[in-house]
Amino acid sequence: EWLVSNQAGDKIIYIIAFFTIMSLLIVFLTKKMKVPIVVGYVFLGILLSVDLIHRLPFLTKEAKEWYSFTVESFDYISHLALGFIAFTIGSELSIRLLKKLGKSITYITIIQALGAFFVVAVAVYFLGYPIYMALLLGAIATATAPAATVMVLQEYRAEGLITSMILAVVAIDDALALIIFSLVEPIALIQFSGDSTLSLSQIIFLPVYEIFGSIFIGLILGYFSQKVVVKIDDKTRKVLTLLATILGGTAFSIMFHLSPLITNMAIGFAYRNFARKNPGIAESMDTITIPLYALFFIIAGTEIRFDGILSASFLTLAGVYFLTRIVGKIGGSWLGAFIAQAPEKVRKYVGLGLLPQSGVAIALAYTVQKDFVSAPSVGKLIFNILLLTAALTEVVGPLATKYAITKAGESRIIGEKTM
Repeated sequence: EWLVSNQAGDKIIYIIAFFTIMSLLIVFLTKKMKVPIVVGYVFLGILLSVDLIHRLPFLTKEAKEWYSFTVESFDYISHLALGFIAFTIGSELSIRLLKKLGKSITYITIIQALGAFFVVAVAVYFLGYPIYMALLLGAIATATAPAATVMVLQEYRAEGLITSMILAVVAIDDALALIIFSLVEPIALIQFSGDSTLSLSQIIFLPVYEIFGSIFIGLILGYFSQKVVVKIDDKTRKVLTLLATILGGTAFSIMFHLSPLITNMAIGFAYRNFARKNPGIAESMDTITIPLYALFFIIAGTEIRFDGILSASFLTLAGVYFLTRIVGKIGGSWLGAFIAQAPEKVRKYVGLGLLPQSGVAIALAYTVQKDFVSAPSVGKLIFNILLLTAALTEVVGPLATKYAITKAGESRIIGEKTM
């Protein structure tokens, strides 16, 4: 009754309509400036962040409170967008491609993740922070957000070895990041609390359940869904079947504490590798995801919080995290490609497509806040670092990805020049 009487639904529509109209203006502006659209979306989100909106003198207190409430209730958009993004990544992973690039993918994925973990953890520790803080930030640093990278590759219609390698690595990287974090966080909790008891379920059973349970459910859903889709020609039924599968997989994963990202990645993998003919869903996917991705990146930008992030100590820690993670990702990718004897352009450019960090990393920061409930300052510090640096990587990352694919000659946009 309270929501109805206060016209909550109308206000949500107002804000979504405003975001959508502004996203259209961003598309025109970024095309003219020749920068990735996702950069414009994130910048727009930062300009529309709750902190900045609250500083506008011409808005009433009630309007500001409603804006905050509405924007912070948009978590479901992130879940939906990440589900479609994960499906897209999985649908790019053919077994044939993995066999062809298997050794390179394995070395690059493992070494770049471990590189980010160790470089960040060591740097944070030598800044004078406790070992548990270094371990947590190191573990979170391993995660790579696929959304911005995938969107840039789609926008520039990238195709080729570097594109395939980037997609393969980001597809596997988040699963690896979940494993590393699941192993490291219990150790950090013990270091923080001084408790020497280490739960075997925390270290082994829960990560195994989440990762392999998600893969199993995703493959089952994807297998039966693609069998239905390839047999029907009606576009309406194709689209609804696809939507039901992705949204159903997301809901099921959340309900049973699995990973929606890994589940939908496995669904996409099943579509790519089990279908006997082209399921004919590419055009429908583009139509569905364009507005969803726009809202996702704008909302990601609005999550930045300016209160408490302007102190010298915070900016130093955030800057060290941001720079050392980049060093670990790019350096680890180069080393992995070198060990695997991958082509020179793989060594030079793959790491540049692994810089964005948002969805999974922010989710891990939420986990820290929940598990370190007895020390809210720890969770708040890590969460603020992730929000600030994620916003930066969502700007720097797409530009680096664009640079990599244009230098490698894999952009299919005619007349596109290297930045």
